[in-house]
Amino acid sequence: MAKLIKKSSKPVYDDKKELLIQDLIEVLEKLDFTVRVEKGIFKGGFCLLREQKVFLLNKNLEQEKKISILVKNIAESDSDNIFLKPNIRELVDREKGNEKLL
Repeated sequence: MAKLIKKSSKPVYDDKKELLIQDLIEVLEKLDFTVRVEKGIFKGGFCLLREQKVFLLNKNLEQEKKISILVKNIAESDSDNIFLKPNIRELVDREKGNEKLL
């Protein structure tokens, strides 16, 4: 008897996480980055394209990974001089604290 092959379930979509991702993208835009969410074989990060600061984020990543990449890169940038919502500030400060421990 043949075994049935189950397709992997689609990742759970969380509206709260999606709002957080949008807030993090807004922070990058405040830091003068052009944010592009695209398909590809990359995770995400900063780059310079014709002297313009660009942040690329892979469209196919899970929400948790998108949040992690965004927070890590915001923590590496100069985000101390702009207003961040308290929940975002907490994530960024936690990420900066982790870097100091390494």
